[in-house]
Amino acid sequence: MSKNDLQYYESQQCSLQWRAFLNAFSAEFSTKGDLKDLRLFMHQLGRNMASGLGFKGGDNLQLLEDNMNAIWERMHWGWVEINEEAEALVLLHHASPLKTAFGEQALSWTPALLEGIYASWFEGMGMDSSLRLQQKTAEAGFAQVLVFELKRQVEESPFFGRR
Repeated sequence: MSKNDLQYYESQQCSLQWRAFLNAFSAEFSTKGDLKDLRLFMHQLGRNMASGLGFKGGDNLQLLEDNMNAIWERMHWGWVEINEEAEALVLLHHASPLKTAFGEQALSWTPALLEGIYASWFEGMGMDSSLRLQQKTAEAGFAQVLVFELKRQVEESPFFGRR
């Protein structure tokens, strides 16, 4: 996919009626705290949002992915791929509307919204308490793929310190 194609698809991800507001909100909000606090806020917002999305869970990875993608498709929020690796489940979230909605400058903290949604869904399915879901990389890159890992944590994540 070319950069122009990607820019076109990104432009379709956020309703025009909300784009100016959300970009202005993002610019103002990002001045109100440090990165840790902004991510914590978005993570908690994602947890709250997750409860109203009607997630059905799944007893295998394909059904889990299908049920997540049914929600993302309904919302026009892209799609997720779930890959099983040796020590983690890796979630690759494609075509998120976060960059278009909040602006590229907010990509350091807005993906914590998805992190909170996914974490809440896994916890609701009875995830082992020693596992944590966290964004693996802070950069979405050219392809706008956000990467999250579900794995055992040696240290407590800063996003789980305040609930």
